[in-house]
Amino acid sequence: MNVTTKTYEAGRAVAVAPARPIIRKFARSGQMMDCLRHELLYSEKRARDLIFTAIEQLLAEHTAAPMIVSRLTRDASARARDLGLAAGFDFANWNTTGKAVVRAMLAAGTLLTPQGDVIPAGVEALAAPVASLRDGHRDLTESFLVEFLIARLGDVTVRDHTALAHALFRQFDPNVSMQDQEDRVAILLAGLADRITLAGQTYIPRRGSRT
Repeated sequence: MNVTTKTYEAGRAVAVAPARPIIRKFARSGQMMDCLRHELLYSEKRARDLIFTAIEQLLAEHTAAPMIVSRLTRDASARARDLGLAAGFDFANWNTTGKAVVRAMLAAGTLLTPQGDVIPAGVEALAAPVASLRDGHRDLTESFLVEFLIARLGDVTVRDHTALAHALFRQFDPNVSMQDQEDRVAILLAGLADRITLAGQTYIPRRGSRT
């Protein structure tokens, strides 16, 4: 309830309007972004997509002599920078973003060796030769990020779809529909039905979660 308070000046009461609460519209999505940053997994959506495109191009160009993951990461960051400049996308953190995207791709099991085996995340991953990508690698990587936030935060609920959309897919472009981004969250969550379940209104990992 808003209550008008009073103060006193020169012996008379003066009404003072109640203080307005500080609104932190994006506090929840900010918490999610900080969680991803802490684990070196955060990437902005448009930059992430350009890193994906750069990786796809580079692997197609190096079928005869696959690159190791560390070089792929470095070259993809440089290629994405060029793609961004050509598209008029002003972005500075390409190296950090490239490392974050590849780290998420490894965790999602989307990078494959010349023999078609998944490159496991771990101390040897950066030295492993990578020849191809799993089908649906973009969906798998972004699904991992959703699953990671659910497991790590432990309190993500059905009311957090908008926050998830802001944290993972916001592009700071008014032409990009927020409803489409929320639909993207719903689609990824549906794809995680074998790994995520609901306890009341809270998402919880099933046994065997990757995180």
